[in-house]
Amino acid sequence: MCIEKTPWEQVIDFHGHTCPEIALGYRVAQIAMRELGIKPTPSAELMVTAQTHSCALDAFQILNHATFGRGALNVEENKQHKYLFAYSGTSVRVGITILPEILEHLVIPENLATRREIQNATLEAIQFILSSDETVFCTIQKDEHQ
Repeated sequence: MCIEKTPWEQVIDFHGHTCPEIALGYRVAQIAMRELGIKPTPSAELMVTAQTHSCALDAFQILNHATFGRGALNVEENKQHKYLFAYSGTSVRVGITILPEILEHLVIPENLATRREIQNATLEAIQFILSSDETVFCTIQKDEHQ
């Protein structure tokens, strides 16, 4: 029997492990698709620009089909969790900026003594990122450039 994997499972399989930044990317990818809506034309391609190189990018490759190889995923490194999503050939853009309270959960404390403590802290961070209210998670800026 073949069981289809959930989007979360697909992202984790591609990335290789669970971590807070992959949870962040998973959530950002979903928000971006909701805000952009339906693909405007069959030939339109989703373009993503990230302002930091992080694990979150793997979620965009799986969920948004924006890959480095096709030139649809670009990084302009300035170490900020800001992401810009836009379909090629359109003027609609969605910018998503992660808020400071969320960023605090991306780093697991170094003073944890056991593997179990590290696993628990990681799971708590992932749960916080995936379940926090969107108003605490990010700001969303949707605009059209003429």
